[in-house]
Amino acid sequence: MKIFITATFKYEENKPEIEHLCSLVKKAGFQDFCFVRDMEDYQETFSDSRKLMLSAKDEIESCDALLIDFSEKSTGRTLEAGMAFAMGKKIIAIVKRGTNLKDTARGVCDAVIEYDEIDDIVPKLKKIKQGFKK
Repeated sequence: MKIFITATFKYEENKPEIEHLCSLVKKAGFQDFCFVRDMEDYQETFSDSRKLMLSAKDEIESCDALLIDFSEKSTGRTLEAGMAFAMGKKIIAIVKRGTNLKDTARGVCDAVIEYDEIDDIVPKLKKIKQGFKK
């Protein structure tokens, strides 16, 4: 099962966090894909924002599910989650414990994982993977 991992674009500033999240997704038994890492190589490669979003849409379409961290607000990641929802893709939300997750966000998610430390998501992702049928 291939998961599209949403990530905020901050050039290479958040590369270690993205790499770590992707490694956790792999550790849970999923195939990982992260647009910022795999398509943009942590660089601004799209000068046309429409082409950027169409490319993201194509990549979401090729995945089975989408993983989004709702701990911080982000327009781009939320748009990607909306696209995945419209396509009928599974959506897994992760959220730092104590973060207020709005009902509208919960409404598009198939699973919500709360964590204290990001590494806490691995056993919960493994359990979710067992419940997802292709």
